[in-house]
Amino acid sequence: MPSILVTYAESLRPQAEVSALVFIKRVFGIGANVRSYGEFAGMAQFYFGGFGLGYSYQFNPGNQPLNRRIGNTTHEIGLQYRFSGMAGLL
Repeated sequence: MPSILVTYAESLRPQAEVSALVFIKRVFGIGANVRSYGEFAGMAQFYFGGFGLGYSYQFNPGNQPLNRRIGNTTHEIGLQYRFSGMAGLL
């Protein structure tokens, strides 16, 4: 599952990111994400029944230990539920 996202806000510089997830038997997915400002992320997703659980860890390897910004790394957890009658919408 490849994806591309471009974000623009009037007060910020435009940002682009590219992601790719590879799924094994539609149950487990593993992938990576790269952003235009140098951040990287590792991602994992699990699907069971109509539920999905995802985890992502984002970091910037270019930051020096004494020059770190607040919130340099993030952990994200996502929950998903797919309604069986609405599968054609997505």
